[in-house]
Amino acid sequence: MKNYLIHLLNYELWANQRIINVLEGLDNPPARAVAVMGHILYAQQIWFGRFTKEPTFVAIWEDVPVSWMGETAERQHRKMVSYLNALAEPELLQSFDYVTSKDEPFHSTLIDILTHMSHHAAYHRGQVVQLIRPLIKEAPVTDFIVWAREG
Repeated sequence: MKNYLIHLLNYELWANQRIINVLEGLDNPPARAVAVMGHILYAQQIWFGRFTKEPTFVAIWEDVPVSWMGETAERQHRKMVSYLNALAEPELLQSFDYVTSKDEPFHSTLIDILTHMSHHAAYHRGQVVQLIRPLIKEAPVTDFIVWAREG
């Protein structure tokens, strides 16, 4: 299961980078598209802090300059893969307690959180594509199967 989760994280990085590359190429990307892509990146950072118990110093909808997005995505990917590599398989199924951005307490397994993170990012990447589509010739394709075929 750990290898599959790392596989999923590798896909996430690829898909995020495709969107970020388009945003970087636009002279004036839509503010909402930049905000949503920033939300994807900072949500990943916040979730990482929840399951590692490390403090995070970002807000769920904090502005992220487009010029920082690529580095942010790569750094977060390295941290998550390193964290997963250090875990034993049974640890992926252990529940942990955390508090949401609305101060609500919950507990979930790491597998459930990483699955949520992937689906959450895919949902919002679709929103970004809809916002930038009128400004570009061809929309970036971020489908998992396309990445897997290119693998």
